Amino acid sequence: MTATTCAPVFDANNTPTVPAAFWEHFVSLSHDKTQPVVLEQGALIEPLLSLEDAFDLARNVVESGDMTVNADGQMLKQPAVPGFPRAFDGFEQFVRDFAALNHADGITFTRDYCLKHSGTVATKLRAFTHGYSERYGMPYPGANAVFIGGRYRSTWIGLHNDSCDTFLFPLYGRKRMMIWPPAYFDEMALEKKSALNGVCFGHIDVTPYAADATIYEVGPGEIFFIPAGWWHYNKLDELETTLTVSVGMFSHGTAQGFCENPIKAAMVSRAGTALTGAIAQVPGGVFESLADVALPLPVAQFVDSIRDNSKIQMLLKLSANGIIRDRTLGRPGGAECWQRVVRARADSPLYLLALDQEAGLLFAGGAMLRVQPLPAVRALINVLQGGAPITLAEALPEQAGNEHLHSVVRWLYEQAAIDVFT
Repeated sequence: MTATTCAPVFDANNTPTVPAAFWEHFVSLSHDKTQPVVLEQGALIEPLLSLEDAFDLARNVVESGDMTVNADGQMLKQPAVPGFPRAFDGFEQFVRDFAALNHADGITFTRDYCLKHSGTVATKLRAFTHGYSERYGMPYPGANAVFIGGRYRSTWIGLHNDSCDTFLFPLYGRKRMMIWPPAYFDEMALEKKSALNGVCFGHIDVTPYAADATIYEVGPGEIFFIPAGWWHYNKLDELETTLTVSVGMFSHGTAQGFCENPIKAAMVSRAGTALTGAIAQVPGGVFESLADVALPLPVAQFVDSIRDNSKIQMLLKLSANGIIRDRTLGRPGGAECWQRVVRARADSPLYLLALDQEAGLLFAGGAMLRVQPLPAVRALINVLQGGAPITLAEALPEQAGNEHLHSVVRWLYEQAAIDVFT
């Protein structure tokens, strides 16, 4: 396979499309995602994420204060934080000042579920995870993107594994990752601690196990894949500065986890707060199954509400390959979508749910919009689902003056569910 077959295609919106050839290459090298592998820079001629993307994400994380800070292996409850630099050339000094202010040599600042801090990174990772989801299904509870920045010698939480397939994107700095297979530590008397995404041994001395580790050197622009359950530890000889994004694809969700948020939503809804009143007496007898037992109407409506909320949650996640971001972050512009060439993105399937004859719910890019009139929106979705570039003014000339439909198209563009071309 030549590198050119795997180049991401950047359109006028600077949104990449990762070709199927990249994922065929990945499946081959990783033995169908069962082995760790470094995907070289040539696998994607242009990196999926840029250094500017990572720097802007770092700025948003730091300036929001929404981060976990670790200094020389110790979590800080109230870290001292210097001002974030305006340009990347000040980042090295920033992390050095960050460490010095907290009386440490090394410093790490991280944020799980970081995509709420960057719509750009969320959109690009959604494009990336599309190929994974096509082959393996969308993992549930979805994808956890983690931002990792700082200056350190070793993994800030120590030796650990993750219960998700992990794609590591170092955008600045390098990784020297020590890797052990899932069963390697099974018989060893090491204290296991629960971590956010797996099991952690902490900052133990890994020297006794170093001879059995496989070392992977990962540089900026490369992608490092770690299958679920594999133990890993980043160990550098000296302090090095890093900007990294890690994407975990989870597939170990439970039915309880699936329904937890829908149940909470139903509990505070009208169905959840409805009074049941007295329950009518049921004559004694023989039931062939529980299907013959009728629940009180308010209880049945509450159960239906949980079911409906669960389906809505599933559609939200499916429409974004599990990548969910803050709803306030979208692509600006799109005012002239109707007159320009547009195309639906394969990595953002569109779902339209009819509520009645006139209104419905539209799902795109992990967001939901109530729409009407339903027949017009249905026609719009049908022409977009064709997948070919079209001009809506030509495809739907009878809707040229429908401002409501125009606003739906602009919303689809803002969610990066469609691309617009000159």
